[in-house]
Amino acid sequence: MSESIGEPIPSGGEAGKSPPWQERDAWTALADLGESPVLVLAREWPAGLTCLDQPGLYAWWADETGAADLSRGLGFTIEPGRIYAGQAGATKWPSGKTGTNTLGKRIGQMHLGGKVHGSTFRWTLASILFDQIEMQAQAGMVITRSSEQALTEWMREHLSVAVHPHEDRDTLAGLEHAVLERLDPPFNLRHMQPTPVRRRLSELRRRISREVK
Repeated sequence: MSESIGEPIPSGGEAGKSPPWQERDAWTALADLGESPVLVLAREWPAGLTCLDQPGLYAWWADETGAADLSRGLGFTIEPGRIYAGQAGATKWPSGKTGTNTLGKRIGQMHLGGKVHGSTFRWTLASILFDQIEMQAQAGMVITRSSEQALTEWMREHLSVAVHPHEDRDTLAGLEHAVLERLDPPFNLRHMQPTPVRRRLSELRRRISREVK
């Protein structure tokens, strides 16, 4: 492919800066998460995937009913399809602290099996669906166990996920940024261009952070 994805993060090898990702890595990531994803239903996770002990990128999809639920919660139309993407296990820059997370831990333990306070994606979904699935607040950024269970059940019923393993933890954060710029998932907020959906989501997330006390 001749079309440029964007500039790799510069200054590989300089102290405190991420090494550059390779453009071929971005193209393969875009294929796995955009053009030809292998989707695993959340209710069937991990479905025999063999790369889950590795770092990498992932993306979440909503089915038609799930997208309708999210649309009602936001007050904006969300089309069925990819709604969020992220990384698992990237080195933290500028500290250079090596990441230890894996795709299996991020998706299975933090997103599907975790809690709102430990997963940005669960926080996002809870903020949108709070009234629809009758969640109850318990403490600061904490919802009741039954509310967490209801959220997990909704995710397992309506979501699918695709993964892209990427062994180089040092370049993973820069690769994520490049891929997010191209895929533009509606529920990603950090470093993304503002949209009406993102502005509304930011409002809802502030609401739940205040209300869940």
